[in-house]
Amino acid sequence: MKSLKSALCLLSVLVAVWSQSGLTTASGTVTTAAMAASGLQPVKKGLTFQATVFPSYSNNWAGRFSCNNCDPFQGDQLCNISLPILCLTNAKAIVRPKYNIAVQYTPFAVLDGGYYDGWTGGMFQVTLPVQGASISSKAVGDSLCKGYFGVNSRMAQFNDGHYMPFMNQLPQKTWSFWDWGQTKQGGWNMWGYFDHHYRGRAWVWIQNQPNGNCGN
Repeated sequence: MKSLKSALCLLSVLVAVWSQSGLTTASGTVTTAAMAASGLQPVKKGLTFQATVFPSYSNNWAGRFSCNNCDPFQGDQLCNISLPILCLTNAKAIVRPKYNIAVQYTPFAVLDGGYYDGWTGGMFQVTLPVQGASISSKAVGDSLCKGYFGVNSRMAQFNDGHYMPFMNQLPQKTWSFWDWGQTKQGGWNMWGYFDHHYRGRAWVWIQNQPNGNCGN
């Protein structure tokens, strides 16, 4: 009880100091910019995905990794924790099999539902847990994946899924109708074959979002 009172007392002192230093917003929230100006380091987070659809007969043994409440802009998992790296091996080596995308049309900026259910053309594999802060760059993540799974492996990225326009409309853009030259990059979810049974979150890289990764 005494330690709880001491902690609460320390917290109130810190809030008072932050307020006097202009570190709080009108709502009392300490902003990242204000922390940086004061010399305090904001909590760093990195982007992760999670397996949300496991391979099954109905999806021709393909599975899906998804954002699933991730944050590609500010990261969603603390960089001081350890999680596996999601590796993509032999990307764009296999044409798309038939699998069910969530929706054909969306109310979002990208109307085509295929954008959110793109095909990687490769194999998803995961490393042993790695502290996020140690993945200082995409090159470091790639190197770790290659060390585990060979030279054709690399760290998976947010936009590794590819889609053809309205690919589940007839004729479905699968197998002989799939053309990598006509595909576009998607995001938020991606399909591939699985070489793992991992059900937790795994580190994924995102380009052009400096605050979305643990590294630069």
